[in-house]
Amino acid sequence: MILVTGANGNLGSETIQKLRQKNPGLPVAGFVRSEEKGAGLKKLGVEIRIGDYLDVDSVKKVLHGVDTLLLISSSTLEKRVEQHKNVIDAAGQSGVQHIFYTSMLRAEKLLSPLNPDHYETEKLLKASGIPFTIHRHTFYTEFFPAILGNAAETGQWHFPGAGKAMNFAYRKEMAEALAINLAESSKHQNKTFEITSAKAFTFQEYARMVGEACGKTISYKDLTVDEYINQLKEAGLPAHVVELGEVSAKTIVNGALDFTSGDLEMVLGRKPKSTADFIKEYFS
Repeated sequence: MILVTGANGNLGSETIQKLRQKNPGLPVAGFVRSEEKGAGLKKLGVEIRIGDYLDVDSVKKVLHGVDTLLLISSSTLEKRVEQHKNVIDAAGQSGVQHIFYTSMLRAEKLLSPLNPDHYETEKLLKASGIPFTIHRHTFYTEFFPAILGNAAETGQWHFPGAGKAMNFAYRKEMAEALAINLAESSKHQNKTFEITSAKAFTFQEYARMVGEACGKTISYKDLTVDEYINQLKEAGLPAHVVELGEVSAKTIVNGALDFTSGDLEMVLGRKPKSTADFIKEYFS
């Protein structure tokens, strides 16, 4: 039995769908926090198990009979490491044979404000004694429009970049890679995969691509993180949006995403789609 946590989220649900498509006879279940959150998957015939990362007893029940666990990092940042630790501890007590974890690109470099929680979780996972596989993800290509904002309409793109390149990867291809490795978990014990597309580009390069795709010149201005945060606050955006913007900006200017690996191509057996492809499709 393979259990996928965060099964109602985009990455979790897409991974389950890929697993079922590629391996119809493989038993797969989804870990969700409520019946309501699992309703969509249940309609598709997916077994739903209900629990909460912060409720250790519920996690133990959810993990009963599970051989391979995909621990998708919690979307709730508060007590994130504690949440992950509870799942890893419960997995050890429940006889789980292999844990997959979705971390972040080059977590040990601590280049992003998001990395410390992932790196601490990786250390807990390795200390548990349970065979593991870590997929370290870059930002989803699907996030690109949020970073672009209204630049295609105004022709002005103001965002912190510090001259660094950024590598995105398609969430669907990340899910596919997880499904492929989960189905053959014994081949990937104690391995770490850095999941990126085939090439990173700078903001200047992205601006040129966007301009070509939408038929106008896009002028890019590199802001400092502080300038960008002030811009968000002046726009009257909610505090949680400003916080997310700050985290994303620091991740980019620190070079956390300025990295390219061939791991995704190796797992998929083909070249992954690039952000250049996404831009063309998005504006078509």
